[in-house]
Amino acid sequence: MIPKEKRWESKDYIKFVSEMACSACGIKDGTVVAHHCKVREFHMGGTGRKPSDLFVMPLCYECHHNIHNGDKELVDSQAMFIFRTLEKALQHDIISIKYKPYEYNVL
Repeated sequence: MIPKEKRWESKDYIKFVSEMACSACGIKDGTVVAHHCKVREFHMGGTGRKPSDLFVMPLCYECHHNIHNGDKELVDSQAMFIFRTLEKALQHDIISIKYKPYEYNVL
C-alpha cells in the first residue's frame, strides 16, 4: 500500500488568502474564499484528496462557481493566480523562505 502524502495545512494562510481580492475579477465583496487548485496533471488533488494549502488562490463566489463548472480560461489561469498569491504572502511576511543547509549523515 502506498502511504498517503502529508499535505501542508495552515488556517492562518487560508484566512490571509480569503481576505484578498478575487484573483480572477478583482472584486472584494465578502464572498472571497481560498480555492484549492484542481489540476490533476500536477497531482494536486483528485478523488478524496485536497492539495496542500500552498496551492490556493482567492476567488469570489461567482468565479469559484465558474471554475468548478469548468470555465477553461479560469482553470488554465490557476497556476498564475497561485504564483501571484504566493508573491503577496511573501511580501507581507505571511510565509517566509529561510535557507537552512542540509546536514548529510554518512552511514
